Amino acid sequence: MKRILLVGLDGASPYLVQAWRESLPNLDALIREGASGTLQSTIPPRSVPAWYSFVTGANPAKLGVFGFSQRRPATYDYTFANFSYCRARPFWEWLDSANVPCAVIHVPGTFPPRKLNGVMVSGWPMPLNRGNLIYTYPSWLSRKIDSGLPAPFEAVSPHSITPDNDELMLHERLRILQMHGDVAYRLLQEHEWQLALVVLSPLDRASHQFWRHIDVGHPHHDAKSAPNMNSALKHVYEATDKQLGRLLELIDDRDYVFVVSDHGFGPCHRSFYLNEWLLRNGYLVLQDERTAGSLSMGALFLARLTTPLFRLNDRSPLFRRLSGPLKKRAISNFVRDRYVRASGAGRVRLNHLPVDWTRTRAYCPDESSLYLNLRGRDPQGIVAPGQEASHLLDELEERLQDIRDPHTGQKVSVDVWRKENIYSGPFLREAPELTVTMDNYRTNVFAELGHGEIFDDKPLWSGNHTPEGLLIARGPDIRAGQQSDAEIVDLAPTILHLMNAPVPIDIDGSVIMDLFEPDSAYYLREVRFEDLPLHDGSTHDLSPDEETEVAKQLKDLGYIE
Repeated sequence: MKRILLVGLDGASPYLVQAWRESLPNLDALIREGASGTLQSTIPPRSVPAWYSFVTGANPAKLGVFGFSQRRPATYDYTFANFSYCRARPFWEWLDSANVPCAVIHVPGTFPPRKLNGVMVSGWPMPLNRGNLIYTYPSWLSRKIDSGLPAPFEAVSPHSITPDNDELMLHERLRILQMHGDVAYRLLQEHEWQLALVVLSPLDRASHQFWRHIDVGHPHHDAKSAPNMNSALKHVYEATDKQLGRLLELIDDRDYVFVVSDHGFGPCHRSFYLNEWLLRNGYLVLQDERTAGSLSMGALFLARLTTPLFRLNDRSPLFRRLSGPLKKRAISNFVRDRYVRASGAGRVRLNHLPVDWTRTRAYCPDESSLYLNLRGRDPQGIVAPGQEASHLLDELEERLQDIRDPHTGQKVSVDVWRKENIYSGPFLREAPELTVTMDNYRTNVFAELGHGEIFDDKPLWSGNHTPEGLLIARGPDIRAGQQSDAEIVDLAPTILHLMNAPVPIDIDGSVIMDLFEPDSAYYLREVRFEDLPLHDGSTHDLSPDEETEVAKQLKDLGYIE
């Protein structure tokens, strides 16, 4: 019986893998013995939608998920996306009917866990595990994993990226990598599986923080200030290769192995605040004339007075239980908004700000995403669909592409995508009207407001996601030495075809046929298609406490400010 091992390396750059092959013996062997190439990610290359597209073969408008944020119905408020919002089925659910046992471990966005024929360990983002979180299927597996670790299982490090904690975070990336590798290795030894998917994520976090140390042309590269960090990112790649080697011990020459990444990486030189730009140009309007980050003396006093309570809420389960009834009241939302604005150094998202929706025509709720305040979709929409919306989009696109660098006066390289050109599916209406990226991703586009400037030349990150991810495949009938480039949606149909299972008829990806030898059964066999339904489960909203914990994770990693 053939088995398939898929190993996801979150954020692995195909170019760094090639450059460091001599130090990555397991990846080097797979490339020499199999096929390899680049894997084009989603636009923009965000982790959660990209991994969902990988496991479903569907674009975000068929998933219903476009980023980390997820709109609450009929409001301008947002929660965070989780697995229940992914309406397309992952490939392991299609394999249930064929009775194929699967192990799905650490895949980003898979909290809360869903039932499957096998075992699942959810990946980040997910609430903090204090020894009582159910993050696995079956549920009893959570406590079994916890009992085998020095402390309850962690999805990510509890420490945040800061400009001066590189050495601490290198230790943390390696610690989390070892923990996740140990858990995956143990589960694949102890449980039956025919298909296993394991994702190792610390490369992504390390690349965000350590990119400037390997890039001598980076504006924040300083070899003298931290000479011991010049090899930090390579060290994480080497440690990741060792974990890959352990997993390869569990298969033999009759089995298949795929190594993929959801996106690649490149330099990040600065940040751009899209809502600041919209505010300055009159598309976004607040209810008062003060800057978004400012607070009155009374509001600032209230925020500081309640700060100990919010910190206690983060640390004490007893306090959260006792204060639970109060959190549903409007006054608690009022106080939290003031606290968030005061603690965020002026940089906050729109759901904590007094937006005048009766005069706002466009807004940005999540990185790179520009929405029109559309009549009939948005609660207080003022832009009429059709000709008015089309003219406004033309105007926004033209003005965005005329943005000037504040230092040189030269035009900034801006790419603007209309949603109809990159997405298709039943959730297209919920997609951002425009997706905005800059400088080939060297400028990150953020949603926060209140910084006071449109550009920030000292971003927290020195590395940013790029669309070109990694693809490696090895196994019987895989063409050794083949250069094979594909899209991230192509993996799910390829895996299903390899397992002789039907492919959903409305899938966006295609079987990567050039991976296979031309005389092989996989190449010659016709792909079977079936009309397979969407995931029909209900969505699961995180509790206010869980939202706070997920927000902290995203803030610690720099995805929100």
